[in-house]
Amino acid sequence: MAYTAPNASADKDERPDTVFAGDLEVQGTIKFKGSLLIEGVFNGEILSEGLLVVGPDAKVTATIRTKNLVSKGEISGDVYAGEQVVLEETAVHNGNITSPGIVIERGSTFNGSCSMKRGPSTGSGTF
Repeated sequence: MAYTAPNASADKDERPDTVFAGDLEVQGTIKFKGSLLIEGVFNGEILSEGLLVVGPDAKVTATIRTKNLVSKGEISGDVYAGEQVVLEETAVHNGNITSPGIVIERGSTFNGSCSMKRGPSTGSGTF
């Protein structure tokens, strides 16, 4: 039986539950279950059971554990996603990615290693 990763990019156009505005600069830990769009600057740790979207002007320096990630902005740090990571053409990612599904669009920048592991050890995003 072939493995088919969920399509997190299909969710990217849906309205997020929460928006972290572009004029915010925050340090610490963020935990959420739904969906979050980050448009500002964040430093710390992100723990999610849902969808994290990093906007095109966002700058995130964090260890991220989530179910799905769609990045259009800049991330520095390791990502553990239970389903899928999508780096869109404007994304810059410096760090490692562990996820069963990884999409890296042409034009994006990725500096790190990929590990496509399936199963609960990938970081389902639960906290």
